[in-house]
This record gives sequence, C-alpha cells and structure tokens, in this order.
Amino acid sequence: MENQCTNNPHECITLARVEALEKRMDRASDTHKEFFDRIRALEQDSAVQEERYNTIIEKLDSLTATVAEVTSKPARRWESIVDKSVWAVLAAVIAFLLARIGL
Repeated sequence: MENQCTNNPHECITLARVEALEKRMDRASDTHKEFFDRIRALEQDSAVQEERYNTIIEKLDSLTATVAEVTSKPARRWESIVDKSVWAVLAAVIAFLLARIGL
C-alpha cells in the first residue's frame, strides 16, 4: 500500500475510501441483522399473544354459555312451578265439578 501511495496518491485515497465503505457496510450488515432478530422475536411474541387471546376468548365464550344456562334455571323452575300449579287448580276444579254432579 505504501508503494501505491507514493506512486499514485489518488489510489491511496481510493483505497482508504473503499476500506471505510467496507467497514460501514459491515456495521450496516450487523445493524440489519439485529433488526431482523428483533423483528423475528416480535413475531414470535405476537404468535404467543395471539394464542393466549384465542384461549381467553374460548374460555370467555364458555363462561358466557354457563352464565346464560345458570341464569335461565330460575326462570325454568318458575315456569315449572306455575305449570304444576295450573294443573293442580284445573284438577281441583274438575274434581269439584265431578263431586257436584255426583260422580
């Protein structure tokens, strides 16, 4: 390199610029590698988060169905009580009418 610099100083400047550009490219390559590693890690984290959200949604749907079932039970019980009461009153009226007729 010394010999080239003394013979043609322009080659020495060009060589220095090439070496500087090589170093710059190496740093840029390392920086890009770090960015891609970070992006890859974020993608993996995102996939894990999405799976967790899906699990939460499934559990929430299950809980919603269970709550709906539990809240409808008292209504069904009440309807059953009313239904049985109506049949009991109807049976009493029929028995009373049959007793009046003499059967």
